[in-house]
Amino acid sequence: MRRSHILLAGAVAIAGTAASISGHGGTAAEVQGAPLAEPVTHPDPGSPTAVKRTQTTLAELIDLDKLTISAAGDHYEAKLKDGRRAVLTLDPMLQAYAEKLLSEARAPRGAIVAMAPDGRILALAGRRSEPPPKADKSDKTSKSDKTSKSDKADKPRPGREGVFDWRLATEVWAPAASVFKLVTASALVAAGVDPTGKVCFHGGIRSVLESNLRDDKRDSRCESLQYGVAHSNNAILGKLAFQKLEPGALTRFAHELGISEGFPGAELTGVAGAVDIPAIRDLNFAQSAAGFSGSQLSAVGGALLAATFADGGEQPVPTLIASIDGVAQALPARRRAVTADVARAVGKMMEATCEIGSAAKSFGRRQAMRVAGKTGTLTRTAPFYMEHSWFVGYAPAEQPQIVVSVVLGNPENWHLKGHEAARRLIDRAIDRTKGREKDRAVKITSTRRVGW
Repeated sequence: MRRSHILLAGAVAIAGTAASISGHGGTAAEVQGAPLAEPVTHPDPGSPTAVKRTQTTLAELIDLDKLTISAAGDHYEAKLKDGRRAVLTLDPMLQAYAEKLLSEARAPRGAIVAMAPDGRILALAGRRSEPPPKADKSDKTSKSDKTSKSDKADKPRPGREGVFDWRLATEVWAPAASVFKLVTASALVAAGVDPTGKVCFHGGIRSVLESNLRDDKRDSRCESLQYGVAHSNNAILGKLAFQKLEPGALTRFAHELGISEGFPGAELTGVAGAVDIPAIRDLNFAQSAAGFSGSQLSAVGGALLAATFADGGEQPVPTLIASIDGVAQALPARRRAVTADVARAVGKMMEATCEIGSAAKSFGRRQAMRVAGKTGTLTRTAPFYMEHSWFVGYAPAEQPQIVVSVVLGNPENWHLKGHEAARRLIDRAIDRTKGREKDRAVKITSTRRVGW
């Protein structure tokens, strides 16, 4: 039996509108979904019989305030304004689990995205510790003036209670941190840097200093670019970028990898990221190349970045609608972001990150499945303390079935790191493809209006 419901928590944006995914303050429904390797409806959205997407029409048919979704067996359905029904790509079980992880993390800000390698969004979740701020139209104070006032009212409050907000997954609010090293590594490989060639350095664990940029008598170790990415060593990436890259080249690669773009051709609203790389090759440029400044990333942007390396340098378009009235919607065409050789080289660096590098604590001993990924950690203290904990990646590394992106804006007393949340989500997703999960009955106890 199907039960229709309007849900309150993580909302799904479709062509400029949204549908929410789970109940505020309650337990999200968990439903056995379709295998990740296949679309939830037939015919295949990538087949010649699939109908070409028409985003303008979809935007006209979906109403943000009145959209309802139904947990129908193994998928979500959304009723359109003209009476037709759209099957969403979201996997109800993965969506519920992503929201559960955010609740466990208790981070003042957090977002999780799970995606199939072809761009189908399987989970889209965001959570904040307080309701989204309401704009005051009468307030003419400039942004700089606002941030100079006492920030007690604006400081997020960590705790069990939270508000699910899909915008935290699709909008930019966190620095890219060391995830940006994937962009820098791509530019370096394209410029002819051997990923396994040695570069001598000193320090680089928490900073990039002027002394790191040139050969120095303190350079006591020699390691490779691959080591630098895997262990997130800032001195290696900063030195190589300073010596081998022009600022314009790094900016160009950021654009080619979609970090400074929206989601063209997608049903999803928002932005992948933003970049502002210094135009002069100096210490600031080297620090930007290492991820300290000059780049921001959304959770969806992180998933698209990882998906690019999972698919040999081709980047998919994020999609949310699988079919309308049983007719599959064709998957948008991928675009070439980097060459296959560059993608392969960076993919090896991502594997090393999980095997011996900064994510080895979560993935290193998992011999049954190789994971490729990149961590990122960057702390900001103004206007309040927040440690941004990132992980973007895909699994299995040899034949990707799932792409994940996690960013947690943790307080000083944190409960969960990004790579650990990602590991648990990957485990759950891969278990689904192997059939190790039992079917779960959908339990929907009430009907609610969409809330923010």
